Amino acid sequence: MSDSTQPRPTQVLIGDTRSLKNIARLKELGWGRMFAGVTPTPYEGEPWGFDNGAFYNWQHGMPFDDQRFTYRIAAVLLKVVPPLPYFAVVPDIVAAGCSSLAFSLKWVEKLRAMPTIDKWPWYLAVQDGMTIHDVRPYLPQFDGIFLGGSDTFKAQAWRWRVFAKDNGKPFHYARAGTLPKLESALKMKADSLDSAYPLWEKERFARFQEMFAHWNVNPRPTLGDKVMGLNIL
Repeated sequence: MSDSTQPRPTQVLIGDTRSLKNIARLKELGWGRMFAGVTPTPYEGEPWGFDNGAFYNWQHGMPFDDQRFTYRIAAVLLKVVPPLPYFAVVPDIVAAGCSSLAFSLKWVEKLRAMPTIDKWPWYLAVQDGMTIHDVRPYLPQFDGIFLGGSDTFKAQAWRWRVFAKDNGKPFHYARAGTLPKLESALKMKADSLDSAYPLWEKERFARFQEMFAHWNVNPRPTLGDKVMGLNIL
């Protein structure tokens, strides 16, 4: 008999790999991919994420590309049976704090008015310059929290996790690109995480898979615990 009180394992999304071997492994593990800047091509039943592409644009010194964003959505909807994403990220402005929050609020209003798209789980990207106090009044307009931001901002990840949990919202730890970040996301029982770390080498994939198994077998801290010495990034 299964223990219904046990938390669900963290949903893992890795980078956009097109390798058939990698995709076969993802199917076996129940993992998915995070599609950022490209047209999503999920396998049947894949738990996939729709990134808005803002971080990619920012990395290349470009503003948010709203035309590319809407084109990618349209490409998904053209499929015979449009696949519902595990979640999608509302457009944001990287490193813009509360200006990004205002931008996301305008966008989520547009998205809620679009047929079919209004049913997607739309997450708010939180980042440097935002506080829980800033976000709290607007959280009901979003379906979950997407933790972006710098390493310094990610040091507050546990607070955002508790905030999401207290308000009945799922929490996603974004761009967990190092083993310490991956372990932190698993320790705090993030509902989901994304990372390109497992894609670079076979050894990395195996190391992360072992870490994932460890934190889904051994007891993990609860949200009520004071997390001392966990080095949560």
